[in-house]
Amino acid sequence: MTAVDDTHLEARAVLPSTDPDTRDGDGLRVLYVLKRYPRLSETFIVRELLGLEAQGVHVGVEALLEPEAGAQHPDVAAVRAPVRYLPRKPRWTSELLAAHLRVGLRHPVEWSRRAVRARRHGGWRRFQQAGMVADRVRRDGYQHVHAHFATAAAEVARDAAALAGVSFSVTAHAKDIFHVDNADRLPERLGEATTVVTVSHYNVKHLREELPGRRVRYVPNGLPMPDALVPNAAGPVLCVARLVPKKGIDLLVQAMAHTTADRMLEIIGDGPCRADLEQLAGSLGIADRIVFRGPLPSTEVDAAYRRCALLALPCRIDPDGDRDGMPTVLIEAMARAIPVVSTDVVGLDELIATGRDGVLVPPEDAAALAAAIDDLLAHPDRAAAMGAAGRTRVIGEFAPAFATAALLDVFHEATGR
Repeated sequence: MTAVDDTHLEARAVLPSTDPDTRDGDGLRVLYVLKRYPRLSETFIVRELLGLEAQGVHVGVEALLEPEAGAQHPDVAAVRAPVRYLPRKPRWTSELLAAHLRVGLRHPVEWSRRAVRARRHGGWRRFQQAGMVADRVRRDGYQHVHAHFATAAAEVARDAAALAGVSFSVTAHAKDIFHVDNADRLPERLGEATTVVTVSHYNVKHLREELPGRRVRYVPNGLPMPDALVPNAAGPVLCVARLVPKKGIDLLVQAMAHTTADRMLEIIGDGPCRADLEQLAGSLGIADRIVFRGPLPSTEVDAAYRRCALLALPCRIDPDGDRDGMPTVLIEAMARAIPVVSTDVVGLDELIATGRDGVLVPPEDAAALAAAIDDLLAHPDRAAAMGAAGRTRVIGEFAPAFATAALLDVFHEATGR
């Protein structure tokens, strides 16, 4: 397998062997702890589980919350991992008492220490859930616990692994690292992890500063490579995003009011900012040029890529510190050879070299964003060339085979298997 070199943040990934007969995960049993599963905006987790299962890993899932309502990615049905939904507000039922009794008898000192800490610091509910997870680890023979997001899931995974006597790791993303409510709690939540995984070199640098001595690894979100498209020179501008402040959709709406090209903007996704964005479009007199399509199934998202001229996502850093890690939608668009416009924040220059495989503009600059959109729309040949270069840029490093192999390295190091 090919591990990611921790010491050279600018080194580009090298694809590992993708020989289907090589099953590097045979014999590994890994239990995932997730806040909510499945969730449409987190299809990268579904792809990760499928990649591990294809390599022979036996995966299980513990979810803190029920599935998200609405459309789900079709790949969810292909995941074989058994999923259990933990009680949101645990009560001392006979099942919960039995799980904690079995765990406590095996590791009484560890159980007592963590119970006292949970009582003192307000983590009792997570401790109760952790006891159930630890009991499943013991009963089903899991060798490692892995969580996504350095928040509640990481707390449960941390205590469950300790109670069961196994290792644990966490994939940290964005809000869980940088938001003001989470930033100060990173040492508490991640300090016991054998490895902290994250999705950009920007994040790696930051986490190493926050967690000195902790192993931090870059593992990109794997993305199955779709067929290349030819951008529709006469098509709309496309944005695919949750409608939350850090995505900067308000800036994009403002930019569309300043573009000279009379193009439509299609926005796919939903969120708490939708009403404000619709009102903003109306106040700028461009409501007739903006279509809010809401959340859509993957087939309709793919159709939107096929009819668009470019994709725009003007990411920002919120005042509360929230920001994107490595927006999957930019990688998806580049993989399809669709030209992209975004902002020069949070390490997006790792992904996009302006003028070569996309365009980055200064954050919070609607005029610069409008000018970049106009320029690509006015020069379709140049835009198509950038799209082709973007596909070349992402097709190796973000291939699922690379991401799976890098994550397997993390699990093998943690378990010694």
